[in-house]
Amino acid sequence: MNFLAEVLSSAEEVELEEINRKVPELKLMIDDVKSDVVQYLENVYVKYSCRPKQNRELLNQIHDIEDQINSLKKYAESATKKDLSKSSKELKKNVESLEILNFTIDIVSKLSNINEKLIEIDTLLIAGEYLKGKQLICELESLLTDEIPTEDHLEIMRELSITIHSKRNDLLNALENVFNENVIMKCNENYASIEVLNINEKFEGALLALCYQTEEVDLIHNLINLLWNSFLLPAIDKVVDIVIGKNEISCVIQITIKDSTKKSHYSEVFDKVRLIMEFLREYFNFKLNDDLTTLEYICRSIRDNLSEILIKSCLADTIPSTVEGLQKYKTVIEDTKKLEDFLRESKIFVDGTASLVEYANNVDVLFMNKKCLEYTTIAIQIMKKDLHDMIEVGEPFNPDSLLSSMSEDFQQCSVSKSTIALLQLTEKIMQKAIKGSDVCGGRLFYTAQHIMREYGLCVPEYHKKLLQTIPQQVALFHNNCLYICHKLTKWNDTYCQKLPSTCNTGNLGFTNEINQLQHIASEMFSNYVKEQIKHINEIMKDSGLDGVVLEELQPVTEKSVRQCLRQQELLKTVWQKVLPFSIYNRTLGAILNSLCTCIISSVLKYEGISSKSAEQLMEIIKMILVRGPKLFSDPKEITLFVVMWYKLNELDFVLGASLLDIKNRWADGKGPLALHFKPSELKSLIRALFQNTARRSAVLAKIIE
Repeated sequence: MNFLAEVLSSAEEVELEEINRKVPELKLMIDDVKSDVVQYLENVYVKYSCRPKQNRELLNQIHDIEDQINSLKKYAESATKKDLSKSSKELKKNVESLEILNFTIDIVSKLSNINEKLIEIDTLLIAGEYLKGKQLICELESLLTDEIPTEDHLEIMRELSITIHSKRNDLLNALENVFNENVIMKCNENYASIEVLNINEKFEGALLALCYQTEEVDLIHNLINLLWNSFLLPAIDKVVDIVIGKNEISCVIQITIKDSTKKSHYSEVFDKVRLIMEFLREYFNFKLNDDLTTLEYICRSIRDNLSEILIKSCLADTIPSTVEGLQKYKTVIEDTKKLEDFLRESKIFVDGTASLVEYANNVDVLFMNKKCLEYTTIAIQIMKKDLHDMIEVGEPFNPDSLLSSMSEDFQQCSVSKSTIALLQLTEKIMQKAIKGSDVCGGRLFYTAQHIMREYGLCVPEYHKKLLQTIPQQVALFHNNCLYICHKLTKWNDTYCQKLPSTCNTGNLGFTNEINQLQHIASEMFSNYVKEQIKHINEIMKDSGLDGVVLEELQPVTEKSVRQCLRQQELLKTVWQKVLPFSIYNRTLGAILNSLCTCIISSVLKYEGISSKSAEQLMEIIKMILVRGPKLFSDPKEITLFVVMWYKLNELDFVLGASLLDIKNRWADGKGPLALHFKPSELKSLIRALFQNTARRSAVLAKIIE
């Protein structure tokens, strides 16, 4: 080995000895400074003793130790690369110790820095450096959360977190005070104002701090809510006055509601909306960050709602309802374009915002939509009119014509006058539909369909109570539906074939509506008739015609039958001039038939009937036979509509006849009795009426299947 190599080797050995000696010393120094820092922080944040003035000294010590660690790490890295055999084990151990010491001193340094920055925050708040203060607080929150282990000294870490949170609240309170000093908002039921002080650095700094690392700013949202609810909405929906005033220190906008029940003309609404937005653009357009201003922040929250309400509550009202108004609509389109140009130039509206001009330019369709809505509204009003105000329609029934019931003519009956008015309105719509353009013609036809469908839904619901309780009402609704169906069937030929091809009716026309109305009419009327029959059965259930043997009729029997007949006579009074001939007779026949069935089935179940009670039964049946035919348009045609009428007559005969008369009327199964009574029924009746004698047995023997 030459001399130079010996010198270098000797120097390297000296460096290694220095590293091995220094590492334990540094460990002791770090333990001391860590203890001092922890003690200091406990004094300040846990024990709340007087704050010592040693934070800067501790920081200097920490920085000195950090420098020594870094220097030793360089020596160690150099020695490791040269792989000195003598020192490899001890060097490796000391390098690991240096890493641990470096981690420890780094944590101690960060804790000391946190305290230094907490002190700095107070200074920044006093100086009005709000943005820097907010940045420091965010930095401290990140430092405490992400970079310092919480396992050691939990109490100190918790107190530091509380202190940082407290500093954030102090900052937010200071920012709120600055905001409220510079933006003064007032509001009551009919008045609101926003006053903004002239531009100043303190307020601008506060706004920057409010928006730093925050997407939502509550203070600005309070302003947005006031602006929307107390300025823009009233300006669009009510009659208001808006005034802007300026002085040396501020500018104020004031709104006063003059009439909350009316709206201003659309041009006045446009002017007021523009005035409000100009005020914001001129006096509340501050920078929040590099990409956002207060005006843009506000408009981001309201632009879509503003576009929507201007269309729905303002422009929609300008859509004309007459052809003359449609021809003059060009002015509205021009005014709308001017407003939208201003809103887009001011970045109040952006590319994705619904266009007011596109809406206004679509006036032809909007005009037709409005007309159709008017037609529908008028139709609903007509449907809500009283049903009992009626008129006679159709052709009188011709009893001499066998084809009368098959005729295309509508049978004479009564319908509600409101139905005539509804059909006149709908026919007017159809006349316009066949003359209109493809779009308008289709829209009008669909409106006519909608009105017809709505009749089957609106009328039963709106007149529900009357339709459930008043027989005339349910009959009129039934007739109304059938008359509408009759008209719609004709319109399928007269109008639907002439509609624009774009309507694509598929040759159905009003077929679906006809089926719907027929179903509703039939169902409602049938249900009412079923209720009447049910009522008859309930009355007769309590008529005293029960038991096995009938010795004498109770007074309640006659009373019940009279009640049933009165019920049907009442129906005759209200239905005879309302329902079509065939439907009236068929319906009364079904109800009277239910009474006849009750009487017959009740008598047939007795095993014994006294002669006195037989006479009483004949009196009751006679009452039915006399009053029943009078229910019908032609009393002689009662047998066409009451299935059990002949059987009731035969029952009346048997109750008063002798065994010989019965035998002759049976006529070996070929007489009138055989047409209406089964052998078993007639035998049972004979056994109930006559005592068991040879003559009775002989007659019974003659009655066979």
